[in-house]
Amino acid sequence: MPMADDNQAVMRERLYLDKANPDILHDELTMIDNSLTRPWTVTKNYRRHAQNVTWEENNCVEGNVYVTINKQVYFVGSDGLLMPQKKDQPPPDLRHFKQREALNP
Repeated sequence: MPMADDNQAVMRERLYLDKANPDILHDELTMIDNSLTRPWTVTKNYRRHAQNVTWEENNCVEGNVYVTINKQVYFVGSDGLLMPQKKDQPPPDLRHFKQREALNP
């Protein structure tokens, strides 16, 4: 859908859990633009199928390096060592990796 070139477009998004069923996530998106005759709204519903699901935000900032080991994501620091990404994250099991000295910044 082409939008107006006047930089006046507004997009609003509302994410919320269903009050009657917390396993349903609602995503309501509204687009307001001068190329449209009225605001356009769409709602998508997502159902959680597994219990104990962890909702995570994963921002990939340019220049940062991330490593995934056994479904755990770690950040590689400027010293070349792995750092946890979240509180109480278990340390990686590195016994099968050849050890080397850390990089000097």
